[in-house]
Amino acid sequence: MNYTSVPACARDLLAAKGYDTRDTILACYGGSGFTAELLASAAGDPGIRLIGLDDIYAPSASG
Repeated sequence: MNYTSVPACARDLLAAKGYDTRDTILACYGGSGFTAELLASAAGDPGIRLIGLDDIYAPSASG
């Protein structure tokens, strides 16, 4: 299953209703990592952002 298809479908539906979705970023949050297929999709598409636990719980630069 391609997990980017659901948000991509939502983006396409919004575009069909006249919303400007050209700069839309599809964010996928994962608590246990991502499949190789999803990692490959995200690597080849700047419109997909994968956010894992390390991204969420990483110490901030401000302290």
